[in-house]
Amino acid sequence: MRTASVGLLTLALALAFGCSSSDGPPGGVGGTTSFAGSAGSMSNNGGGGGQSVAGNASGGSAASNGGTAGSELAGEGNTAGAAAGGASGGGSGSSGMSNGGAKAGAGGGGQANGGSSGSGGAGGCVKNLACKLSPPPSTGDIYQDCVDRINQFLTQCACLPALARRTDGEACANQMAEYDASKNSAHAGAIAGICQPGGSQNECPGYASNSQVIGLCMQQMWDEGPPPTSSCTGSCYEEHGHFINMTDPDVTKVACGFYTTASGKVWAVQNFSR
Repeated sequence: MRTASVGLLTLALALAFGCSSSDGPPGGVGGTTSFAGSAGSMSNNGGGGGQSVAGNASGGSAASNGGTAGSELAGEGNTAGAAAGGASGGGSGSSGMSNGGAKAGAGGGGQANGGSSGSGGAGGCVKNLACKLSPPPSTGDIYQDCVDRINQFLTQCACLPALARRTDGEACANQMAEYDASKNSAHAGAIAGICQPGGSQNECPGYASNSQVIGLCMQQMWDEGPPPTSSCTGSCYEEHGHFINMTDPDVTKVACGFYTTASGKVWAVQNFSR
């Protein structure tokens, strides 16, 4: 999310490059890993702890397995976390679009996600960072679905501009997802620099399906919420790094990548860039 940083989530950890990780049923957000600048942490199977990638002394000790982050689902394949929500707010009068296929005209609400209609009126979007949204209907293109889901949170919950889909970065994102799965380590490809996406990274490691990545993992990332202070490094970034990466005002585009292992586990990265 910051320049030359990778925010990985575990969800995996959030790298600035950022990420999220979970083996089997995703258990909650782990820490974050920072490439340059603020120290973060990276864990493979949920839980805190951290590893400083780029010379910041406050990284802490690495942790794999365990951790206490709150679980959003009870068992593998359960898609409970993100199923409950309609949308908060309607379409933006100026943007001309709200995610999830909603149309917004000037002052109009548009069709919000989850079947409920937007509230409309002046301003359109009503900020609600604690929103719970069902994902938009699938387009049949998992890469577009990934971008649409991110933009759903940005435009409907945070009243921020939508990100552009960075198609020229998707091959790198796919490569990173496959590499991380082969190493069973979130953000491994970003840390090794196997390709150069730039920006920051979030990751959903070892989820049960593509739809669980879109519906559950991204809701878990969003649920980390904003940090309590404007300066957020170390354990703070571990707790809020995915959300920070998603809402970074300097970011204008995102490239999603996916890889499914022979056992059916899905590793998915989202590389954010300017």
